[in-house]
Amino acid sequence: MMDAEHDRWMQIAARQLELGNPGGALEPLRRILAEDPGVAEAHSVMALALLDLKRIHAALHEAGLGVSLAPEDALAHRALGAVLLAHRKLSVASEHLERAIDLEPTDPHARCTLATLRTMQGRRDEAGALLEKALALDPDDPAILAELGMHHLAGGAIDEADRFASEALSLHPEHRDALVLKGHVLLRRGEVEEARQHAVWALRHGADAVGALELLAAVKARESAFLGLWWRYNVWMGELGERRAIYVVLGSFVLYRVLALALTDLGQDWLASGLQLVWLAFCAYTWIGPSRFRKALERELGQVKLGDEF
Repeated sequence: MMDAEHDRWMQIAARQLELGNPGGALEPLRRILAEDPGVAEAHSVMALALLDLKRIHAALHEAGLGVSLAPEDALAHRALGAVLLAHRKLSVASEHLERAIDLEPTDPHARCTLATLRTMQGRRDEAGALLEKALALDPDDPAILAELGMHHLAGGAIDEADRFASEALSLHPEHRDALVLKGHVLLRRGEVEEARQHAVWALRHGADAVGALELLAAVKARESAFLGLWWRYNVWMGELGERRAIYVVLGSFVLYRVLALALTDLGQDWLASGLQLVWLAFCAYTWIGPSRFRKALERELGQVKLGDEF
């Protein structure tokens, strides 16, 4: 394959990923690798596309090939770090992402992925700093703006999240992640129909737009008589952060036990029993809620695969 042809297919694949259409990136990458299986860049970009499609085992294979073919390439280490993150191998993923930053300090994308990893580790301040640095390196990248907006949304800063969503959409009105971010902002504000519409717009990218499907499932949970309260509770706990959320759960249990023992000591056994039933009902509700939400998401995935209105 001529270098010019190779570059053209790589540009098409990169553009499809930028547009939030990982499925559209696969064919040009396959064309490159059919002609020359030793192109490390194609394997690495293929890994990122497969990762977006949630095909994490195939992505790991491609990412491994990328690093083996180009052990000093920043993109190869970024792709492998991102895939290892999806496999929950956080320490090894961190090493590859930090290596990618060392090899290419001006590339913002490894910092974005490392920010996700730091968030998973409960190091939200570090994650925010990484995203801010990434945005400083490329202020006009809608994907970075959307990620920074999601970071603020997770912390409960809805107005900041909305600002970043609007900036991203002003640069790219059909950017999938920015549409999903805007939809979540609208949902938090109670604008359910508008949030649903943003999910539908994001789904125009195809059935692989998992973030849009999650938004659509969240819309339906918000409307549900059974799941609506769980959705609000889940959002609140998410805004607290993992560590504070654990403290809230432990504190609630301690408070319940103290009250139950106090009522028993006061001879109010029926109130203590009632309190115990309330606590057990709450535990069951918070346990069942996530599984019901996952089933709602699976239904949306099934509808899309069957070729429904999306």
